[in-house]
Amino acid sequence: MNTLSTTTLPLQIGQTFDNLPINDGVDTRNLSPGDLVSIHTLNSVYTLRLEEPALGRGFATGNGEFINEEASASLIGATLSGRGSMVKVGWVLLGFKVVLSIPGGELLTSKVQGIAVNGKPLLPLVPGTH
Repeated sequence: MNTLSTTTLPLQIGQTFDNLPINDGVDTRNLSPGDLVSIHTLNSVYTLRLEEPALGRGFATGNGEFINEEASASLIGATLSGRGSMVKVGWVLLGFKVVLSIPGGELLTSKVQGIAVNGKPLLPLVPGTH
């Protein structure tokens, strides 16, 4: 299955990643304290309960090997390639990886396949489109 985002990224040299027209994700900084963000990646499912959405801070759980019980976490943002590259701060985007700061370091997820907020899927996936 193709896991690339449907968003086109018309990035020019010198342009910042913050101003790109991205519409297949969620800016978690605009959510409310207590909101639950479920991030379904290629390999795992993570749930982030936001305590301070503007700062990306909260508590995460997951079914993978890196977060298997609730732990403090900060959502750094979405990236195409990984650490040390451009990050869309505060965002979770389909087809992108997510960078989380967790006890012991940073976690770089596999590509995001689905996103839900408070149990409501924001971006239902249609087979073959992502």
